Amino acid sequence: MARLGWLVGIVLLQITNLAHAGELTPFENKYSAKLYGFTIDVTSKLNAQADGIFEFSFDANSTLGRVTETSQFKWNSAEDFATPLQYHYKRTGVGKNKEQILNFDWAKNEVINTKNDARMALDASKKIQDSLSYQLQLRQDLMAKKKNLSYLITNAKKNKEYKFEIVGDEVLDTPLGKVNTVKIKRVQTSDERETYAWFAKDFQYLLVRLQQEENGSAYTIYISKASLNGKAIEHF
Repeated sequence: MARLGWLVGIVLLQITNLAHAGELTPFENKYSAKLYGFTIDVTSKLNAQADGIFEFSFDANSTLGRVTETSQFKWNSAEDFATPLQYHYKRTGVGKNKEQILNFDWAKNEVINTKNDARMALDASKKIQDSLSYQLQLRQDLMAKKKNLSYLITNAKKNKEYKFEIVGDEVLDTPLGKVNTVKIKRVQTSDERETYAWFAKDFQYLLVRLQQEENGSAYTIYISKASLNGKAIEHF
């Protein structure tokens, strides 16, 4: 179950939208991985709601257990950033079940954990994200060719900074064909773990692969299917 938790964390990086910078378009994409002989199926979806609000969902499912996450956020297309409204996390299966709901009250500049009513102040100027919404910021920043890929994420207890650096270009083989990618590395303090992501440069930085290397082993998640606005992407 610990490895399932890692897969959840790494898939949070997935940036699977093909829209132009400043715009978000609904999508549904699927990824798969093998862990100790078990298959883990991952689905990510982005759905547009009313008044510039979007819902992004993540579902990792296997015989080991299931993790679902949902982020509702307000998208500011003019300034190109996401403002989180609610984050919902739920884990069931092997190990201890867990559920968490965070509500963001921007009128009061605070985030509330509904489980224990814990509250923490927010600084709107820092563009704080939840554990899913920051991925939209990463995607937009890649599309805008920004070099500073740093994001402040809250869990209503503390804020944590996620940093990424660009490693270089690489051609990958995928179930959807060969694709030109840019390779991204997460900057971490631990030398024992390295996390990488590959994004399709010619498809507005569609995520095609994620990999973590630790203690001489590599754990990888691959894209298997992708669609945009209900239309399947047949080939890169």
